[in-house]
Amino acid sequence: MNLYFLLGLAGAGFVFWGAAVLTFSRLSQGSAARRTGPEAQPALRLAEKWLAESQQRIEGLVAEAEQPLSAAQNELLELRLEAGRLPQGIKNLRLVRDVLERSFEPKAADRSLPEWLGIYLGATDFGPGENGVQFIKTPLGRMPVLQVGMSGKPLQGNEMKEALGVLSRALDGIQASAGFLFLPDAGHYRDCLANAEWMEGLKAHRLMAVDLKGLTALLAALRLSGDSERVLETFRKGIDSTKALEGQTDRMAAELSRLTSSALRARALMEGGVPMPEDRELS
Repeated sequence: MNLYFLLGLAGAGFVFWGAAVLTFSRLSQGSAARRTGPEAQPALRLAEKWLAESQQRIEGLVAEAEQPLSAAQNELLELRLEAGRLPQGIKNLRLVRDVLERSFEPKAADRSLPEWLGIYLGATDFGPGENGVQFIKTPLGRMPVLQVGMSGKPLQGNEMKEALGVLSRALDGIQASAGFLFLPDAGHYRDCLANAEWMEGLKAHRLMAVDLKGLTALLAALRLSGDSERVLETFRKGIDSTKALEGQTDRMAAELSRLTSSALRARALMEGGVPMPEDRELS
């Protein structure tokens, strides 16, 4: 075998061995430095632990925030959509008012007063009193209603006198502002309006005579008034709940910017940057 080839092969092996020894030596020195250098100080390990815990808490918040923030975003979108439907409620109320201004005629039927009330009002919006009186909830408080007259029979003076007495006592019993005398028979209602004495008695006792048309209008208005109040209350709560969000994004951005600035400043100082007061750095 060629001598020069053997010498070259031996030389290459020696160089390779030398490089390996040098690399291993440097790695060993680096490991020793990490074991015995300033990084091993308990203060550094404690500092690293605090930073790691802070990082983990922020990572946890990132995971936790996704669902509630997405839900809040969807909720706000839904709230805007529902608020956009409020004009439809205004339109519906206006349409009912338009009916009141036209000639309308509810379908007559042989029903008792509680049945008529139950068609429009909820179970908690009216209740019985004494002697056939029903009390209804109104924006002016509870008011008594009494049905008078038998269909197909003339309305008698004694019936009216008794009805006025019953309603008057009901008014005084609850300190109501007014009451209603319900005359479902159209003929009885016309007779009442034509009788000056009866009308004077109604006025003196703070009572109002109503026929089926009038009672229907009152009950429909009460139902829609109550529904409107619930709409207002619910929407106001929804809108008020968003006020807590005002300024939150600005505060969140400011605190995250503070953390970023502090991290950059800490890195610069740890890597040999010139210390300076924080206010000078920010100016």
